[in-house]
Amino acid sequence: MITTARLHWSPVLALSLAALASLPVLLVGCGTQVSKEEPAQPFVFRSLNLRQKDSSGLPLWELTSPEVRYDLGRRVAQARDLRGTIYAKGQALYRITASSGTVINDGEVVQLEGPTRLQRLGPKPFVVTSTRVRWYPKQERMELDRSPRASQGELLVSARRARFLIKQDKLELRGLPLLERSGAVGLRLALSSADWFPTTGQLIGQGPVRGERRLATSGVQTLSAPSLSGNSLLQLIDLQAPVQVLDPVRKGRLDASHTRLDLARERISSPHPFIAVLDQSRLSGTGFEAIGPTHTLVVPLNCRLIQPTDSLVANRCSWNWQTNQIEALGAVELRRKALAQVTRSKRLQGVLTKQGLAVFSSPGARVETRVTLPPRAPSGPDSRKPAPFAL
Repeated sequence: MITTARLHWSPVLALSLAALASLPVLLVGCGTQVSKEEPAQPFVFRSLNLRQKDSSGLPLWELTSPEVRYDLGRRVAQARDLRGTIYAKGQALYRITASSGTVINDGEVVQLEGPTRLQRLGPKPFVVTSTRVRWYPKQERMELDRSPRASQGELLVSARRARFLIKQDKLELRGLPLLERSGAVGLRLALSSADWFPTTGQLIGQGPVRGERRLATSGVQTLSAPSLSGNSLLQLIDLQAPVQVLDPVRKGRLDASHTRLDLARERISSPHPFIAVLDQSRLSGTGFEAIGPTHTLVVPLNCRLIQPTDSLVANRCSWNWQTNQIEALGAVELRRKALAQVTRSKRLQGVLTKQGLAVFSSPGARVETRVTLPPRAPSGPDSRKPAPFAL
């Protein structure tokens, strides 16, 4: 049976269809001969409009489709090209799209299949996708068990399964969730579980956190931390202490405390003491900031560099990892083991070699250098040449 009438779904509709289904039975009872019973054919309606309101008359959700096939006996409707809206206090909050779906028991359960998309409305859309979603409207809950993914801005989280609690506005991601950042420099962090709150952007990731960061010049850096938190609206990720980063290609290692990743500004920073090793050099200080746009690592306080042949302390130091230029500022003291040389200055500049060693100079700056020479031999002419100095 095919009808062109528009279908406005409601409990009254279910009762009307049930009454319609009982008419053939009454007519058969009036006849003297019972014909062979044939299976009932589903009704095909030109459109579906399924809605639910709260006690005050405000809309809770609605679901529409350009075509639906309804089985009266099973109370199952099969629809295509589904479009839906979830409301909060009468205002549209989420949009839903799915290529097909099944409405069971007049809306008790809605199973969305094929490419399914749930998008929170607003200037910074929060998007959840999956290829199968079981929606329980009365419980305000969705179960996503086929390739669920959630994204906002540059942050993307995927998992084996997810649960969306609509009233709590909470997305629970379970089954090895993976937090990624889109872009040329990819960041991938594996978690044990994650909870995401679209309204506030709050993201809570349970660890251990195991990650990798692909770089165009030095391969892959690995990262570890016990847990993380963040905010997708602000595009921030906070790694909880202790944080460790390994760079095998450059023989590098970073041991730090609480560390923040600012994706919007392309910065990685920590206000706490840290220790970093790069091949033969060891750098420490109070706080650090890696600034992506300027390719600069800054140690704002208590900078200390130790190398096999010398050491340096300064109030502040910086390194441009693209040009390998180094600068030390404020109460700079450079000590070399050779001849116990000590150089003091307000500013020193240098360059980082391929072996991870910093070579300093002081162009245009006033320096004070002290050298301890070995005692002269008691006999014979003094034929030694002056010791070469780098400054």
